[in-house]
Amino acid sequence: MNLKEWERQGVHPMTAYRWFREGKLPVPARRAGRLILVDQPPVSAVPRITAVDARVSSADQRSDLDRQVAG
Repeated sequence: MNLKEWERQGVHPMTAYRWFREGKLPVPARRAGRLILVDQPPVSAVPRITAVDARVSSADQRSDLDRQVAG
C-alpha cells in the first residue's frame, strides 16, 4: 500500500510522509523507487485524546467531585 492511500484512514499524505522520514510511522515501511510502501494501513494512526470535565460549585460538594470523576 502506498502512503497516499492512508488518506482514506484520515491521515494526510504529507503527514504520513513526515512520519516516515522521522521514523515515527506506526507500521513497517520501505522505499520502492519513488514510492514508500507500507505493509498495512494504520488501524488508528491519529492519536485520540479523551477529556473529562468534572466540577462542583462549592467546597462542601467536594465528595460530589470524586463521584463525578469515578462515574
